[in-house]
Amino acid sequence: MKTFSAVTTFVIAVATAGLLAQADLEPARFFDGSLPSMPPLAVSGGDVLVSLSVSAGGKVTAVDVLRSTPPFTDAIVQAVRGWVFMPALDAKRQPMDTHVLVDGVIGAPTIRVPTVGTPPTDVAPPDRRVPYPAQTTAPSYPINARTQGMVLVETRVNAAGEVVAVTAVRSMPPFDAPALDAARGWTFQPPTGPKAPPSTYAYLLFVFRQPVVGPSPGK
Repeated sequence: MKTFSAVTTFVIAVATAGLLAQADLEPARFFDGSLPSMPPLAVSGGDVLVSLSVSAGGKVTAVDVLRSTPPFTDAIVQAVRGWVFMPALDAKRQPMDTHVLVDGVIGAPTIRVPTVGTPPTDVAPPDRRVPYPAQTTAPSYPINARTQGMVLVETRVNAAGEVVAVTAVRSMPPFDAPALDAARGWTFQPPTGPKAPPSTYAYLLFVFRQPVVGPSPGK
């Protein structure tokens, strides 16, 4: 029969305590904030990825741009600076500083016509403190829509980087259904580090641009 040494027992106890403390962490969650105003003359789509530093009081104290697509980046950064979150809680249920990912996906306004503009560019390495998109899906413009729309989707991401729940925290029918369907297909590289909770929230902002149908191919 095998016996454990005091050192082995201590190591197991520390590891178990660390896992339990991590499981007790509660991630920050969106509470309120305005959505960005899209540049009216933009004729392309884009992707803007930012990591928000959120204080123990729930306020955004810094915005780190990870992926940029002018002219949409400035509009999104300006909006998220004013967002308010329910603070993250540590193992003792005390508010703590944390980080939150926001990904703005802007649809192109044309069909069958090449768009012009600056393509998305990664301007910083992935932030390992937040879930980082690994596989993404862009929603389709709903056939019953007649205008532009914007939906902010809250995704719950588990420790494996899988989306396990989606909610439209800023809703605009009929765009909600395609936004939620798209969000369900995303996967993430999960956050790492001692303060990374076993599951967390990431926020996907889907911008639907009213399509302009160009001429059919060959015409």
